[in-house]
Amino acid sequence: MPVAAESFPLDVDPTLPGHPNPYPLFHRLRADDPVHYSPFIGGWVLTRYADAIAFLRDHRFSRVAFLDLMRAKFGNQPILQLQAGELAFNDPPIHTALRGLIAKAFSPAAIAAARPAISARVEEALDRLAGAGRMDVIADFAYPLPADAISAMLGVPPDDWARLRGFVDGVILSRGIVRTPEMIAEGDRSAREFMDYLRRPVVERRARPTDDLLGATIAAEERGRRLSDEEIVTMAEQLFTAGHGTTRNLIGSAVLALLQNPAELAKLRANPGLIEGAIEEVLRFESPTQAPNPQVATAELEIGGRKIAKGDVVTVLIGAVNRDPAKFPDPDRFDICRNDGEHLAFSHGTHYCLGANLARLQAQVAVGALIRRIPHLRLATGALKWKVMGRFRGLESLPVEF
Repeated sequence: MPVAAESFPLDVDPTLPGHPNPYPLFHRLRADDPVHYSPFIGGWVLTRYADAIAFLRDHRFSRVAFLDLMRAKFGNQPILQLQAGELAFNDPPIHTALRGLIAKAFSPAAIAAARPAISARVEEALDRLAGAGRMDVIADFAYPLPADAISAMLGVPPDDWARLRGFVDGVILSRGIVRTPEMIAEGDRSAREFMDYLRRPVVERRARPTDDLLGATIAAEERGRRLSDEEIVTMAEQLFTAGHGTTRNLIGSAVLALLQNPAELAKLRANPGLIEGAIEEVLRFESPTQAPNPQVATAELEIGGRKIAKGDVVTVLIGAVNRDPAKFPDPDRFDICRNDGEHLAFSHGTHYCLGANLARLQAQVAVGALIRRIPHLRLATGALKWKVMGRFRGLESLPVEF
């Protein structure tokens, strides 16, 4: 049930984690205060597409400086030490060097090579579920698939896949725009266990090279430099947390959007080749990541007519930007044939998501197979609940019948 925009105060978390329908507030912010200072996060949130593009292309903002703010607030906790080595929390030139190395393992050929294995796991999951008559799309299908696909790409033994899945949510929870000591503590615990597990296979592959993703990353070289063991472990952890959370949410939101828009579902059933456009529209319409990691202004500047002081925190409200009518006409309409422009679900510029094509592939394969294999899919009765996941947006469960 849509909620009137007037019922939302502007001093709440603008990502509204777990809210069933945040979009009326996003429209209100864009119309009334598009470069909005949020007391809740202590920084600026951008809701217009043009402002977001300008910000994401501007090298006068720093993610390292934002991480420094987190350290000043919480101390140099293990989760913050881990993030210091991630692509997402580095600026050029360190970011450029790391990305050049890691990108070699995410080439178009490497992503294409993963398709048969992803397809096989999707078909196996649907074989188990097909005769049940009902399932929870999140718990039974969308939750295990991305993490298991990444585990397989990394060469993790199947017996350990469920264990690695269990580490992910704690790390994701600690990555919100707003962070509490409890979130940081949960991230610390999960990250420590995650990293302890991943160090051993990296050492083993140094001694005995393999052709899996870990092996390819170890072998990657850029201008005479290779990644250290800790850098590779950090890369693997980031791939799990970013790739698993985003793709799980994307699959669940795609199934929901199609079931709630039967005309679009009918188009897709009649022409399965529309699956790529359908997934792009889900990414725009119900963005799995509602905000990229914040950045800090390193100089005084202006965005959208607002003065941004040096040291101010700024982020993009992706859910608002991707429904900006100046870029996407009739933005609240779900249309799998839409070609209005480039959404920002995977960010833009320097920090464009390195795993975007892997997430796309997994969602295309999973949703396409689900629609093909289960033709009479329908929503089960009951209220939908959105998961509280910091700056990520996804369903906690999605019961369906067939």
